[in-house]
Amino acid sequence: MAQTLYTDDGSSNKFDRIVADLAESGLSICDDFVSPLLVSSIAQEARELWEAGEFRHARVGRGASLQLRPDVRNDRIHWLDPENPTAVELPYFLDLETLRQYINRHFYLGLFEYEGHFALYPPGASYDTHYDRFIGAMERVVTCILYLNHDWQAEDGGALEIYPGHEPSELPLPMQILPKGGRLVTFISEQFPHAVLPAGRDRLSLTGWFRIRP
Repeated sequence: MAQTLYTDDGSSNKFDRIVADLAESGLSICDDFVSPLLVSSIAQEARELWEAGEFRHARVGRGASLQLRPDVRNDRIHWLDPENPTAVELPYFLDLETLRQYINRHFYLGLFEYEGHFALYPPGASYDTHYDRFIGAMERVVTCILYLNHDWQAEDGGALEIYPGHEPSELPLPMQILPKGGRLVTFISEQFPHAVLPAGRDRLSLTGWFRIRP
């Protein structure tokens, strides 16, 4: 049976905490990674983009194999430009840059850039089990998901479900992680297959990856 894990950030340095979690298990759950005010501001920006028609149906695959597969995933996404963030996005991207430097300092991964998008799952939408690192493409190394949902409750559904991968893990897998606003989930992209379960209300996140050079 899947278990639900909650992790409190407490008073420790959030970047040290995330790096320690990644070293121990490959997965980190950091609540209140950003302030409630910033969560609300970013979520508002995403909803304004949604209302302006700036989101598109997400696709699966890459390159020539990219295709629309609503039977696999049926969320909507809007890609961001980390090189030119809006004033609202800037504080989060600055935190991500600090996190990238911390991870590189501890693991020597050579992470050099971030790519990310808003993801909105309307009620009932989901994403089947998948890895974030594509077969034959090694660029995506670390996944970072910031949730932007106000007052999310267990009965709302929409959990991120993490499954055992190819390597043994001491984590209580499978594990369900609720998309609570301000929560940052960070994990090694090739280590954990995962899925997004259907929710009873709109589910919003800022999902992205630290990458290495091809």
